[in-house]
Amino acid sequence: MTDSTQATAERSPAREQERYVSDIVRLHSTLDFRSLPDHVVGDPLYCGYDPRDELITLTVEDDQLPPRYLNGIMGFRLVQYLRLGWLSPQLVYERAVFRETAQHPQGVQNIHTVSLCTRTGRIRGYIGLGCSQDPLSMPLGHPDRGRFSTEAAHGIDLLSRFAADGTGTHQAFEIKRFVRDLNLPPGPGTERVSWHLLLGLGRAICQAGDRMRVLLGDAKENVAIRHFRLTGFDLQIDRGTTPRLPETDLMAPIYRQPVTAVPFVARVHADLGDYMDLIGDYLGDGPAAMTLPDMVAAMTARRSRACRMKEAS
Repeated sequence: MTDSTQATAERSPAREQERYVSDIVRLHSTLDFRSLPDHVVGDPLYCGYDPRDELITLTVEDDQLPPRYLNGIMGFRLVQYLRLGWLSPQLVYERAVFRETAQHPQGVQNIHTVSLCTRTGRIRGYIGLGCSQDPLSMPLGHPDRGRFSTEAAHGIDLLSRFAADGTGTHQAFEIKRFVRDLNLPPGPGTERVSWHLLLGLGRAICQAGDRMRVLLGDAKENVAIRHFRLTGFDLQIDRGTTPRLPETDLMAPIYRQPVTAVPFVARVHADLGDYMDLIGDYLGDGPAAMTLPDMVAAMTARRSRACRMKEAS
């Protein structure tokens, strides 16, 4: 190969795309968030420190994050989904995307829960709640309300079934990007990251009260849905959909998997705080701390009691 043909090959679109995506992954894999807790605007919705796992877990709204930190967190989301093959690397390259975006109307905001390693400053896990983009809160059964991304992808209406009690779209939130750092090795510490995230998110939901009534999303039944069920949510699952996104959507690859996510919706239940206490007992240190099997058994027993009481009422 001559020098000119070699240079042409190195500048080919495929090589340029590969290089760009590799650079984005490398960039976001080196960011240090150790100072984030000191730069949150106001009090976080949740803040928990676990010295055993070397983690600080924060739950905050969009506007509590300075732009550079919000960009970094949204970049972490982008990179994990790129590495999983759930985002289009071609579109990321063509549009020079380096992070996902977060937008909200006046009166409601997206919520972000992150677990940070106190030793390295790296993000170890993330889960978010996406808010409605309706400029004003609208009745869930209103034909002109905005559809959440899960509803659009699956071609269904998940929310109108909860319209009777007057719940509005600004009281509904979509669970998004429940993901751990893919660089983490298998083991108990990595397993606990997910529970730290759920504890941070759950405490924030409990604190929100009437401002957060309904959760929706889509997930695989043997992964995230299992976690949500264990924390007491009475999930209504709409099976039999054929989700898809247009090829112009960055997220189009996520619905080309052999096992696709199923859409779900649930009311926020009054006992959520009790389930969060169980997670806290599991994550706690010392001789009184629960084991993971003990926590799962306690959650399952509590959920079974709640189901029996509901059937008897």
